[in-house]
Amino acid sequence: MSALIEKLRPLWHHELTKFIIIGILIRFALIPYFGWPDDLNAYCNSLIYFTNGFSPYAVHASCYPPFIYFILYPIFTLAHLVGLNPGYQFVPEAANTGALTGMVGANIVNPTFLILWKIPSLCFDVLTGLLIYRFAKELSDNPKLPKLAFLIWFFNPFTLSITYLHGAYDVIAAFFILLGVYLVYKEHYLFAGLGFGLGILVKLYPAYIALPIIFLLLFRGVLTRRRTFEFKSNAINCGWFVLGIAIPLLLFAPLLIDYFHLMFYSVAPEIEMGGGMRGLSRMATIFYPVAALALSLILCRFLKWTPERSASNMLFAIILFAGLIFPIIGGVVPQYLLGILPLLVVLAMRRRWFFLPYALISVGGLVFLLSLQSPYAFLFPLATYTNVCTPGMISDHILSYMAHPELRGNLISGARLIITLSSLGAVFLGVRHLWRGG
Repeated sequence: MSALIEKLRPLWHHELTKFIIIGILIRFALIPYFGWPDDLNAYCNSLIYFTNGFSPYAVHASCYPPFIYFILYPIFTLAHLVGLNPGYQFVPEAANTGALTGMVGANIVNPTFLILWKIPSLCFDVLTGLLIYRFAKELSDNPKLPKLAFLIWFFNPFTLSITYLHGAYDVIAAFFILLGVYLVYKEHYLFAGLGFGLGILVKLYPAYIALPIIFLLLFRGVLTRRRTFEFKSNAINCGWFVLGIAIPLLLFAPLLIDYFHLMFYSVAPEIEMGGGMRGLSRMATIFYPVAALALSLILCRFLKWTPERSASNMLFAIILFAGLIFPIIGGVVPQYLLGILPLLVVLAMRRRWFFLPYALISVGGLVFLLSLQSPYAFLFPLATYTNVCTPGMISDHILSYMAHPELRGNLISGARLIITLSSLGAVFLGVRHLWRGG
């Protein structure tokens, strides 16, 4: 036992340990009684089906890729075995609110469900911070910056709100994006592809980053007058990356087929009739791949892709694509913005100005999130399972806020403008670095 204590002693004295402990305590204060009642209702219904041996897409409750259910399956199975009852309660006030706003489910999940649901997000949240710390050490010689990078991520009010107030699990997708980019930077292409493949199985948007990486790996250094890479070696490296992406997708192919069938034949038409996703879906399926290919060819033609500069060029080129796509998808669903934030923190290790778009996107995303139905929308679990307030009080506050559509519209429009301009600012900083150094 004493030998084990001696081995663990350096961890206790690590410069991040006390901040991790404080951060986890803050998170556990937020975990049990806060959540977005519409999404959590869908998550709960899908998990009930999955833990009973059915496809999570057997009902129209789930519109999310399948990997999250495999992450949560052992947790919820064990919970049932030990007698815990993660579930929900019908709340009439929530039903009435949802009938008017369209963003509140009638069934409010209990604290047991919220704790079990958010445990994986907490784990990946910590892992993302540690990976940022590790990546920062690779990019900066300043010994103070990696700790600063970790703190900026770990105590960001926007990331805390998305994961622990809203209950979204996009931090898992953000981790796999960062992991994939880190392994591309280290030139471990098969494992980088595996990271992106798993990320796509969590949420689809990591594919928006993986696609231009494929193009860049294939064409870097072969389109310039003086070739610095051989197309054959590029094709091999690109093939390893694509293989890494394909392996997890093939393993989950049956559920992915069910998922896309649900998306394209039921959920997507309903969303498009509402008008909110029509432009996004067209851009994502048609225009973005073409734009990604065109921009990748331009970068491969005009940048100096020497072996010494290749990793840096790749890293800063990725932010161009992230800065173009995430304002579009994050302007519809604010939690998607978590995908770009770790990349901005990492790039700030090379160019400090990247801290500015990171901060502004975080502010814009937080305003956007809180403006959708007001901050009261996250309090239904607190009102349902404690005596702090009542569901009727929460419903009244939400409806009072929604009765002022001009205020709500101005807040959301202002937040989207901040997000868009900040992301374009990140693109400008990336272009500026590549122009000078590439």
